[in-house]
Amino acid sequence: MREPGLESESAHIRRVKRAIEFGSPDMVPMDLVDVPFLYDAYGTLDPAAVKAPPGAEQFDSAWCTYHWTLHPLGFNEQGEPVRRDEWGCTLVVPRGQDSAYSVLARPDLSTRAKVAAHPWPDPAGADGFFEQRRAVIESRYPDRFINGFLDPGPFLLGFELLGYEQMLLKLADDLPFVMDVLRRIVDYQLALVPRFRRMGAHMVTIIDEIAGTGGLMFSPELFRRRFSGLYRELLAEIRRQGMYTSLLLDGNITDILPDLLEMDIDVQLFVQPHATGLETIRRFFRGRRAVKLAVDMMDTLVRGSAAQIASEVDRFVEDFHTDRGGLIFQALRWHRPEYDAARVEAQIAAMNRYRRGA
Repeated sequence: MREPGLESESAHIRRVKRAIEFGSPDMVPMDLVDVPFLYDAYGTLDPAAVKAPPGAEQFDSAWCTYHWTLHPLGFNEQGEPVRRDEWGCTLVVPRGQDSAYSVLARPDLSTRAKVAAHPWPDPAGADGFFEQRRAVIESRYPDRFINGFLDPGPFLLGFELLGYEQMLLKLADDLPFVMDVLRRIVDYQLALVPRFRRMGAHMVTIIDEIAGTGGLMFSPELFRRRFSGLYRELLAEIRRQGMYTSLLLDGNITDILPDLLEMDIDVQLFVQPHATGLETIRRFFRGRRAVKLAVDMMDTLVRGSAAQIASEVDRFVEDFHTDRGGLIFQALRWHRPEYDAARVEAQIAAMNRYRRGA
């Protein structure tokens, strides 16, 4: 996928590429979220203090996520850090560990005139993040496959800017308004894609939320007619920059799996595979597109036993790993909330059984 000579083709990099391209990797690759010196969990952690979970030190693929460019505003009366992001939202890091941030205040975007007058961010404001991460990747991870992430994606940013209630009401009553907001978000994110490339990313994954466990927030027809094109634009720019493409849509997305198969996506990522269903995912993707799978972050990784976690990993291999590849493990520990350490280690131990020499 990438131009020759742009990176050292280490065993880690070759392994992930071969899994994606069904080129017979030597083992199932592992992708790690909380990579030391790269992971900051929505700006709530010092990346230099992050440690890889035990057993995951030989991960093949490293997350490197752009969330926002945050400007500190001090602390509230409870001593909680308050920040403003480039979109004009004021965020607080709650004292409790259940979430990484809460939105305290949003810009007034109640009309299309106010959307037009809003000071939308300049992508150059993110350059400091990408330059700092480029230096870390060059010095610490030149041998690893770098998985750049856009999180939050277009809809998640729309929900942050408007709030869930206003966003959902506008989806029903004023679709041109929603499209106006999403258009500005996607234009900004399109400008970030070349920055991921210069940072050293091999792939960019878009994380977004358009579904709950019960299904989509809108009809599949509306997705096809109005929203799928936004993702296609982002995927096309990622591809144009010489990187692999990847998409994570939370929730039950069964109704649009045929549409996703028609998109230029190299890796479909599921961190809540139970929501869509492993059998459904298998039916659509096995042998046709690489999938990256996590032990279900809302179910098994929260309450499962070590045996249940191992059984889920076994099923991933049985259902999705072929002689040619097609499966990548997604190792999760997360932060705010952080999973039980024993379950995290059980997950990684189960994955390492399919990673000879890990």
